[in-house]
Order: sequence, then C-alpha cells, then structure tokens
Amino acid sequence: MRDVILTGTVLVLLLLPVSAISADDVAVFRLTDFRAYLELEFRNNVIGNESIGVETEVDDTRQQIELGASTSSYMFHPKLLRMHIAGSLLSDRQRITREQLSALSGDPVVSRSRRKELLLNLDATFQFLKDKPFPTTISYSRGNPIANTGVEGSFTQETERVGVEFQLRDILPFNLSVNAFRDSSFGESLDRIIDRSTERVSVKAKKSFSQGNRLALDYESSNQESRNGDPRRPIQETIRRAQRLLLTSSSRLGSEGQFRINQSASINRRDETNTTDIQFSPRLVWLHTSALQSRYQYSFSESDRPESGFKNTAEEMSASLHYSPSDRLNGLFRARADRSNEGDRLSQNARGLSGRANIRRDSELGQFNLSLGLGYRLDDRQSQSPRVMVEEESVTFTGAGPINLLRDFVIAETVVVENETGTQIYIEGLDYVLSQLGSLTRIERLINGSILEDETVLVDYEAETGGTFEYSQVDQTLSADFSFAKYHNIFFRYLNSRQNLQSGLPTVPFNSVKALEIGLRERIPLRWGGIQLFGEARYRRQDEDINPFNQASLTLSVQAPLAQRLQLNASVSRSIVDNLLSVEDSDLIVFNANLTWKATRNLTIRAEGNYDEDTGGTLLRSNIRWKMNAQWRFRKISLQLDTRYMRQQQGDLNNNHHELWLRIRRELF
Repeated sequence: MRDVILTGTVLVLLLLPVSAISADDVAVFRLTDFRAYLELEFRNNVIGNESIGVETEVDDTRQQIELGASTSSYMFHPKLLRMHIAGSLLSDRQRITREQLSALSGDPVVSRSRRKELLLNLDATFQFLKDKPFPTTISYSRGNPIANTGVEGSFTQETERVGVEFQLRDILPFNLSVNAFRDSSFGESLDRIIDRSTERVSVKAKKSFSQGNRLALDYESSNQESRNGDPRRPIQETIRRAQRLLLTSSSRLGSEGQFRINQSASINRRDETNTTDIQFSPRLVWLHTSALQSRYQYSFSESDRPESGFKNTAEEMSASLHYSPSDRLNGLFRARADRSNEGDRLSQNARGLSGRANIRRDSELGQFNLSLGLGYRLDDRQSQSPRVMVEEESVTFTGAGPINLLRDFVIAETVVVENETGTQIYIEGLDYVLSQLGSLTRIERLINGSILEDETVLVDYEAETGGTFEYSQVDQTLSADFSFAKYHNIFFRYLNSRQNLQSGLPTVPFNSVKALEIGLRERIPLRWGGIQLFGEARYRRQDEDINPFNQASLTLSVQAPLAQRLQLNASVSRSIVDNLLSVEDSDLIVFNANLTWKATRNLTIRAEGNYDEDTGGTLLRSNIRWKMNAQWRFRKISLQLDTRYMRQQQGDLNNNHHELWLRIRRELF
C-alpha cells in the first residue's frame, strides 16, 4: 500500500505545476461532498378514449420510493482525477385497471394488472487531468424513467449509457476531440414498444488562426438498431449505419477584414436504403464601405439513392448588393440563378432579378415605414415523366390540425408514412388522414391512432411534374405601416404575383396571386395597476387561380399584476378562413391564460390553461389543456404537486387524460 501511495504522489508531482500543488490537496482519496435523500412519489393517470362505438378507460396508479445518494471526490489531487458518483434504489409499484365498453355488447370488460419492482439507478463520471492538454472523461449512467405514450398508461423504461471523451489541446497544430458512446432504451406497454440502441463515434478537429479565421472538421459514425412501434401492428427491426463528414471554414481577408468567406461541405452516407447526400456552400461578403456591401453565394447538393433510382441534384447562385446610407433608408438588389434535376424525371432552370427598398420617416405625429419590392423570374421546366418521387420528407405533428406536404400536386394514393426509425408503416384512416386544399396535400394524425403527439414521421410520395413548359413570374410587393401616439399602429400589405406561359403545354394550372392585407395593432397601458392591453385585427383577401380565400383575425391579450403577488397573462383570438373553392375552411378560436402566484417565499403556484376549437372544416377539432404546479420548500423538505388535464376531439374521436403527480423529498445530508 505504501508503494501505491508513493507512486501516486510522484505522478501528481510530475503532472501538476508546482503552483497548483498544496499539501492540503494531496490525498490518496478525499470525499469533498456527500448528499443523500429520500423521495416519495405518487402518480395517477386516468386515460379515456372513444372510437367507433367503443369506450375505453385506463386507470394507472403508481407509487415510488427512492433512496439515493450522490458523492463528489478525487484521488491524489483534484486536478488528477475527479469523481462524481450518484445512485439510488427505487421501489416501483404500479396498478393498472382497464375497462372497455362496447356499444354492441353493452357489458364492460375489465382487466387488472399489478407490477412491483426494485430498480437501481446509477450515474458515474470520472474526469482525468481536466486542466491538462489531454483531459479524459469516462461516464456511465443507468436509469428507469417513466414513459407516457399512447392511450394504455405509462411504463418504465430501462436506459443505459456509457461514453468516453478524450481531448488534445495545444499539443497538435489543431485541437482534437474524440467522443464515443453507446446508449440503449427498452420498455413496453400494450400499445407501445421502445427498443433501440445507438453506438456513435465522433471526431472533431478545430484550428483557429489570426483575425478570427477558423477551420473545423467533424466526422461521425453511428450504428442504430431499433424495434420501436405499436406491438399490435407488424414491426420490422432496422439496423441503420451512417457516416457524416462536415468541413467548415471562416476567414477574413483584406487590410481591414472587409472580405468575409464562410464555407461548408458535407457528405452523409447511410447504408440502410443506400443513401449518399453531398452538400457544398461557399459564401462571400464584401464590405465596400460602412453603407455598402455585396454578398455572393453558391450552393450545390446531391442526393443519390440507387435502390429506388432516385437521384436529385440542385445548384443555386446568387449575388446581391445591400445599401444602407442611414437607418432611415436601405435597399438591396439581387440576381439569382438555379437549376435542378430530379431523378431524370424533371429538370428546371430558372434565373431572376429582384430588388427592395425600405424607407422610414419620423414626424411629430409618429413614424411611417414603407417597403417596395419588385422581382422577375423565368423558369424553364423539362419533364421526362409525369411523376417525380419524394422520399423521407420529415413531418412533425406539433399541435392540432393538418400539416402541408412540401410539394404541390401530390398523388394521394402514392403516400406512404412510416415512423422515424423505419420500423413501422402507418395506416391511412387509422393513424392519419389526407386532405386536399387547392394544389396542397395536407396530412393530419388521428388522435386515437399509433402516431403520438409531437412525433416525427417520414413521408414518401409521388407528385405531378406538370409537363414541359417555360413561364415567367413578376412579383410586386408593397407594405406600409404608421405608428402614432406611441400605442397605435396601422399596417398595409399588397402582393401581385403574375405567372405567364411563354412556351410549352403545362399539365397543371398556373397560380397568379393578388393579395391585400390591412390591420391595426393597439397597445394600451392602463393608468392603474400596471395593466397592459394588447390587440390586433387584420383582414386578408387573396385572389388566386387555384385557392382564393378571405381571412379575418382578431387577437386580444392582457398582462396584469394582481394583488397578493399574482401575475396574470391571458389572450383570446379568432381566425376565420373562407376558401372559396373548397369546403375545408377554418373557424378557429383560441384562448390562453397563465397565472403565477408567489404566495410566500417558500411557496409558488403556477396555473396554465388553453382552449382551441376549429369548426370551419369538414372535421371538427377541439382541444382543452390545463395544468397546475405548486412547489413548497422548508429547510430540507420539499413538496411538488402537478396536476394536468387534456381533452381532445377530432370528428367522432374523443380522448381525455388526467394526471396527478405528488412528490415529497427529504434531504438527509
């Protein structure tokens, strides 16, 4: 043991500068911090849904007791090896009661299940030589978080992560960082399986030069195995290997740094579906004077997927001149050209010019802002096929309502939707619905389907190419606003976009647009209580060939500090969209409110609620959400209470979710 102590002390003396060594710091092992806690948690989830004559209610009750501790320590010296180790024992008890009532049978079917487990959580980090040119960090974590997914209650996941990070600083001509980790998650319920693991290695090299010049190279290799999805549907296990190489640079040239060049180039390679994506984008900014600058940009991208015969290349070049002689006047002029080729099915060549001027004028009455824009574009389209393919378009279902797909004139029967890991294909009519609005195709998740809220899906489809033709487009824009008496603002917007056929025979209609929008904004501070009122009203009329519409909206909000340290923020809005050639209109009303109460120094209560309803289209949509959080702390005891309620309606589908969560924590040391 003496030899070990002596050897460690010698290593410390060699690795640390003399000024950093202190007799009080050197020790074979020293505990610098120790904390322990006892935590009790109670959760109750009540989930109900109604679909096609079947009502289901799930009562999910969970009780957890956790005894945990965390330590901070070091060996030999704080700058040699620092350690943070935390862990806990978790007693997890769950009881689920599921009751299903069918309109046909009339008799409820009740099932019950119980589960009791003793789980271990662990979190450890070892940091070597953190102030040296070669610091290394090794970490390991194991946890059991609760997942709330689907409509069948919660379940416990098993997560594990192990990683190592190594750096070289000020040794090589560049700084180097290597990071490798593996993480995995597993858990399942009646309607959801989470089963995935990821191995990733990344190498980052950076070099900084004088005058702010910089060069960086990032390489990443990953291997992901996944079996996520709804167990009531077929699940295909996927293994995806990917490599990514990214090179970025930033430099300034010239005696005063008036030339600024930024470049980025990347190669992404994925084995699954055999995909290679290449991108290259340099950009130059030339500061001629303090008032005049020009910008030049080029971008190239290529996506190659040999298995599906899909290969897309795109190039874009632009040059612009920006002139700002004062804060009251500025303008720009831009020339642009781009071309693309999509899978040898559709090629486009376009070039155009555009300009914009912004003017501001101050007077005793207020401030007047005027913006004028003019653009011209000539587009030549050569179609070798009536259809073009789109693969893996990413769509995230955030909030309520439909989301537009990126391409116009989508062929609905070709749409295929799968989850982000590619393990499960979703079914139209059960998981999502499609709708048409003019040339747009919209996708909307069904609330009782297998697609979760805030989930990202990948969409494949084919769209019409439109034939072979050449057309020109002239855009004219005008916007103005006038602010007066500090609190009032009137604004005006005008757009005229004309498309004209030059040659060829298009198979899709053109879409010339004329739009006019007017509005009023108000900010009214009341003289008593510090209350602020805000309001906005706007009306838009858009005449276009494909989907003309009228839109009117009104928004009111209030900020009010109330008595007893209460703070209220509330808003209400209504928006009406009348699509003249479609029954898919919108009549949306939204109400939001949040209230904060700092009752005492140790007690804070927050409440939030929102309601939205859209009755204008063929599918009725409504959402009610509210939540309340209370936090109280006294010395080493803390209490947290959360309660949440959500109710959703979508046509004949209904679901609701109520959650109560109580946590009591006692710091032992």
